Amino acid sequence: MVTSSLLLAADALPQPAGRVVLTVTGNIDVANAGEGERAEFDLEMLSGLPQQAFDTETPWTEGPHRYQGVLLRDLLERVGADGERVRASAMNDYHHDIGMQTVVQEPLLLATHRDGEPMRIRDKGPVRIMLPVSDSPQYSKKRYLDMMVWQLKTLTVR
Repeated sequence: MVTSSLLLAADALPQPAGRVVLTVTGNIDVANAGEGERAEFDLEMLSGLPQQAFDTETPWTEGPHRYQGVLLRDLLERVGADGERVRASAMNDYHHDIGMQTVVQEPLLLATHRDGEPMRIRDKGPVRIMLPVSDSPQYSKKRYLDMMVWQLKTLTVR
């Protein structure tokens, strides 16, 4: 299980008031939809979780940008995730499996804002997995670049 003293998975998860931008399914203990099968989040709910930010360049953008959002490990802790991996699936059905050890060790950010503005679909949002590529040469390797799923729609814990 992902561990963090910041969040208590036992707390009830509120219903999203706005458009659902991310759904978490699979081996989770806390849900708010589908008869306890799914945790659905709108942007406000994601913004209510502990926020992190970093500046980074990427192979897909010009110059550095500031990305802000919740760490993947913190979101998974919030829903009581328990599994060996999480499948990140995009709107276009691209998916990538990320081992839970990587989730715990790396600063995988579910970015919802770029340069202080909410990310739109055409900006690869509204949720995008990001790493601080500029901070470490390892994040420029294919293994890590493949984890940076944009237009993220679903996380499935297995």
